This record gives sequence, structure tokens and C-alpha cells, in this order.
Amino acid sequence: MPRISFNPYGQTKLQIDADTSAAFAGADIQAVHSSLEEYRPTPLVELPGLAARLGLGRVLVKDEAHRFGLKAFKALGASYAVYRLINEQFAAAGGIMPRPEDFYRQPEVVPPGQFTFCTATDGNHGRGVAWVARKLRQRAVIYMPKNSAVARINAILGEGARVNVIDGSYDDAVKLAAHDAETNGWTIVSDTSWPGYDRIPRWIMAGYLTLFREIHNALSANDRIDAVLVQGGVGALAAVAAWYYNVEYPAHKTKLIAVEPTTAACLMASIEAPGGELQSVGTGQTIMAGLNCGTPSPVAWPLIKKGFAAFMTVADDACIRAMRTFYYPHNADPRIIAGESGAAGLAALWSLCEDAAMSDARKKLKLDDSSTVLLLNTEGDTDPESFARLVQEDLGGGVGEARAC
Repeated sequence: MPRISFNPYGQTKLQIDADTSAAFAGADIQAVHSSLEEYRPTPLVELPGLAARLGLGRVLVKDEAHRFGLKAFKALGASYAVYRLINEQFAAAGGIMPRPEDFYRQPEVVPPGQFTFCTATDGNHGRGVAWVARKLRQRAVIYMPKNSAVARINAILGEGARVNVIDGSYDDAVKLAAHDAETNGWTIVSDTSWPGYDRIPRWIMAGYLTLFREIHNALSANDRIDAVLVQGGVGALAAVAAWYYNVEYPAHKTKLIAVEPTTAACLMASIEAPGGELQSVGTGQTIMAGLNCGTPSPVAWPLIKKGFAAFMTVADDACIRAMRTFYYPHNADPRIIAGESGAAGLAALWSLCEDAAMSDARKKLKLDDSSTVLLLNTEGDTDPESFARLVQEDLGGGVGEARAC
């Protein structure tokens, strides 16, 4: 069963540490992304048929399945963090870097093989790091947990990286990647942090700001976003949402709702702990591989703790239903290809709108026929075989059936 927990520690005005503020205030983020030849703003899709079925005013989906040809948003963070790393080294050596808007257009500025970038991943972040390494003619070593999808492994190998699949969880892969990077002199480019390692995760988070800025560039001046459902994982994307909707877009008091698998709800465990202190939890089996994380990133958690309204968990069957709802749309809604983690936000929204047990939560979140809700499709069919199987199997009860809020 889905669960929801409301945040008793939220702040009306976020108190943000100076290091995070400095990273997020970088004027070069959009320029760096624009220097990538593949850069295009991803679509902001409206689903009026689904909104009507759910009893909502509008449902918008930021569709990251179209990002860079990689089917996921993660390379936004990796590309910006690697730029900042190299820029820092050039500055220390007295060198002259290309302008941010030219950086990825002039890869020859970095000698081939100078860096070996290393990270842990369930697939999408690791492919983003490997993609950036290939563009700059550098090496990449990527660590993945056991049972990682073969398609995601092969996609990373296809970028020219070395992949080490370990006999352990994502959290185990993070620890081993950090150890081996230190031992071998590699450059760790992790989207989660730990004591003594926080600059690069902040730069990665800063890179995700492009996603949210694109959304609001696509809206009219009179549009507003009332609620956003954001995938959890280690919390990097959620932390950026907290920053954006409380610092850059504060006027409408947008409510943020984090979504996690029932088997790996480290954000919910943390908000429910005494004092809202960061917690580590065990992870179980879930199709939402990108969210199967047992420990929030320490640099992300303070922003999430201060900036989110609520935390929800969803089960795999709800995610499958959401994938199918996107794929077999209501009325004339456009089709969206949403992978397992990409559909998590819609899975939670279905629950809020159809479960009688969520009635009080709906009222508290003020979800009704005047509300505009934003979903983030964070990944497309990054495991095509699994996607095809899940959207075609018989779930019972029909496709996308629900009663309105």
C-alpha cells in the first residue's frame, strides 16, 4: 500500500548553506549545456485527458526521455560537474579555459586520457558520466550493483567505459567506487556525497537546474505550478526542486512531494526520524532501479528537509500501471515513453487521486480541479526489453482506470 508522510520541518524561507548557494548561483550552467551539440530543451507535455480523469485542472510532464539521446536527465549534472572540475584545474595551473558556451565545442583543450572519471550507478548517471568522458576523450570506470539491467550495462559499455558489476547494492557500489578511485588516482564524479566529498555532488545538482529553468521558460507568464511530484533516490534532483521552487520560483508556494519505492524509502525514513535526521535503510527488490537507494545524499538532505511538503512511497505494480497510462494515453493525449523510475510520479499521483485513504492528504495538498500538477519523466525506456514486457503484460482491471479526485 502507498504511504504518505507530511513534513513537520518545512521552512517558508529556506536557510541554505553558503557552499550550496555558491554552486547553484553559477551563471555558467545554461551556457555549458548549450555548448553540447545535442542540447535542446526537452518537451513540456500537457495531458488534458489524464487531468480530467484525475479531477485536476492540468497535468504537465517534463519529458526527459528526449535528453541528449540518452533517455534520461542525468547527463545535465555530469556535464556541468566535469566542466567545473576541469575549469578549476585550469585555473590552478594558470591556464585559459574556453568560454562556458564553447567548452564542449572545443574538446581538444583537454589532452586525451588525462582523466579517468569514476562513479557508481544503477545506469543513468553512469551513462551520463561515460558519455561526457567519451566527448572529452577521457576514460571512465563505472560501478554497478548486481542485477543491473543488461541493456543499461551495454549502454555504458557503448560509450567506451569500463563497467564493474559488483555483488552488492547501489550503496555498496558507491563505497567501492570511492575506494578504488582513491587507490588508483581516478576522479570520482558521484551524484551522492559523504563526509569530505561534497563539491562535485553540489555541481551535479546545480547542473539539474537547467531542467527546471526549461520548464518555466515554456510556461506563460500567467501559468502556475501548484504541486510537483519528484523522484527520490539519493535526493539530488529533489534537492534542486527544493531550491528552485523556494528560491527562484517562490511566488506560487508550489508544494513538493517526494516519491520513493516502498522497498527503499530513505527520504521518508529520514523525515520520520526524531529531528528529521538523515537515515540509512535497507533496500529490497524493485523495478525502480534508479530509486533503489538506501541513504540520502548528505548535501541534498538539508534542502529536501526544509523544502518539501510531503513524502510518498509507491509499489512496483502502481509504477507499471503508470507506465501503461503514459503509453496508452487518455483521449487525444500524446504518448509518453516512461521507464520504471520515470513513471513513479504518476504512480503517486494516481494514488492521491483515487485512494480513499488519501482523501485527507489530497485536501491538505489542495489537489482539485483548479490545480496544475507537474510530473517529471526522468527516464525513458532505458531497458527496452523490460519496458516492452511491462507495458504489455495483463495487469487486470484495464489500462489507466481511475475515479476522479
